[in-house]
Amino acid sequence: MESKVADDKKAFALMATVNANIERLRQSIDALRQLHDRWKDSSGTFINLIAQLTALKSNLGEMQDWMNYAINDMHPQLLMDLDVLMISCGMLVRNVDTLILQLRQPAQDNADIAVKMKFAVARRSMNRLRDVAKRQTDAVTLLLAACKCHTTAQRKILLHKSRQIRKEDASSLGTLTRTSRWNGRCISALTRLSRMIQWFRLLFYLKLSKRPKDEPPIEEDYLVAAAAMRSDAIDRRLKEDATMLRRETKLVLVGMNGSGKELIMRQMKVIYADGYPREERIGYRHAVLSTVRVLIHAIIDLLKDTGVHLSRDLNQDFAILLHEVETVDINRVTPAAVHAVENIWQSEEFSSLFIKNFEIDFPQYATYFASEIERFADRNYVPSESDIIRLNRSEGGIKELRFPWDELDLHLFNISGYIPDQFRRRWLHQLEGATALVYTVDVATYDRPFYGQSTESQLLDDFATFESWANSPKFAGSSIILLLNNFTRFREKLQHSPLQTFFPDYYTGQDQETSARQYILKRFKDVNRNRLSIYSFWVDLDMSDNQHLYAALKKTLNHIQQRKARSEVWNASTGGLSNVTARAGPTSPRSPRAGPSTPLRSGTVTTLTSSSQS
Repeated sequence: MESKVADDKKAFALMATVNANIERLRQSIDALRQLHDRWKDSSGTFINLIAQLTALKSNLGEMQDWMNYAINDMHPQLLMDLDVLMISCGMLVRNVDTLILQLRQPAQDNADIAVKMKFAVARRSMNRLRDVAKRQTDAVTLLLAACKCHTTAQRKILLHKSRQIRKEDASSLGTLTRTSRWNGRCISALTRLSRMIQWFRLLFYLKLSKRPKDEPPIEEDYLVAAAAMRSDAIDRRLKEDATMLRRETKLVLVGMNGSGKELIMRQMKVIYADGYPREERIGYRHAVLSTVRVLIHAIIDLLKDTGVHLSRDLNQDFAILLHEVETVDINRVTPAAVHAVENIWQSEEFSSLFIKNFEIDFPQYATYFASEIERFADRNYVPSESDIIRLNRSEGGIKELRFPWDELDLHLFNISGYIPDQFRRRWLHQLEGATALVYTVDVATYDRPFYGQSTESQLLDDFATFESWANSPKFAGSSIILLLNNFTRFREKLQHSPLQTFFPDYYTGQDQETSARQYILKRFKDVNRNRLSIYSFWVDLDMSDNQHLYAALKKTLNHIQQRKARSEVWNASTGGLSNVTARAGPTSPRSPRAGPSTPLRSGTVTTLTSSSQS
């Protein structure tokens, strides 16, 4: 019993160590990005090291997730190997932090020879650190595979490979520690030399600008000094803005009204940004009560159109709702109407009608508003952030939201409604270079008629809108994140409203749900002529706070950023090689050599996951 308690303590201590290393890696990555913005490195040394450390942090995050759910299933040998690996990871982070501290030493001017030599010495250390980080990333990947492996033989093979990598890693860390001391001394000496150069330069400027003591400054001198200060302040601000724009992750959120993109925008504002203060939430009270009134009208219309036979009690509730919409003020809901909505919504007769309904438009999150109607009817009701998130109210135009998301600086654009051509020409250039285009679609509207055509689906409009955005030249270098919302209702409707009714070319497979999902996803891929990478998620946005979805989105964005960084470094290096070849003159023809190339954008990269269901 005592040994089990000791093992548990060791396991939880190891989890804390993994978490600490992830946090230290995040801080080191942020510091390296700041140094990269300052040094203007064109060789890709900083980018390569940052990309490798980010990959290591991502793998450790996956290991942490696995330990949170399956810590009791881990073999003691796996825990021992992971403990050794975390010690090596700690040494790597210490070496990275030491290098960052050395490069942060004062260097006011990046133009003198001492600073350039200092960077050249540091670049060698960064290349060694990158190699060590790559080996540790591979070791974590193998260890994670061993954790998930249930076959003893395969697990032994994976652990053996992991230990071989760690042996090479230990040798590299020893070499790195020895060379870091010498490099540190060189960097310190070059820093002192740089300071001397700055002092000599300052003394030279003071001597040039020295004025006789008996000659006081005139008004023109003050004006020139003030103008110089303003110019310096403007230059600093422009430099800061350029740095921020270069580092930010730009997302463009598009989709039809009611597809769920408004919920994503508001939910991210609540979770990751400033949220909604009480004074602002009070202003949404009328919108919430208006949505409740729309819900009551929809219930009445559905019961009238179907002519379903109701019990005596439900008939009384139906009469109460009719009286409510004809006589009661729109800014309040009576207690009788509250009970009537609750009784009708929970009845079996209405539930079956609601599942099969495709003609009457209900509020997008009708179930939520029906379950919370008693709270909305309170005279002192103040909307909560959850209520505001689920309001299906689009104000049109383009809305922006900026917030830090761990190591990402996110800039989110939400495009809704019609945008005039004049405004489009002046404004849409800001969307160029976006990291990803996030397109949301309500797949449960597949059985809604398209412009009155009873045999054509409303999803045809989504396919056309998606085609126009995905093939726009402004997003030629972006990726696509496709959020297929309302998955549960889509699955329920398939039982009563077959997909082939609206899409004659669709054929049902052995698994109706899987074949329907594959067909709809294929329709989106077919119109992706730019061959952009598509990452798809089947979700139910109104079922929870979507933390699982946003965690998956963050991992996807990190993957996209790493791929773009590697592509930029490769393009820069091949550009340099082509320039050298051009200067060297023509060479004799040779057979093409196989080598790395710029990653191709594929239309087949998909991730079929759901925030609420596997």
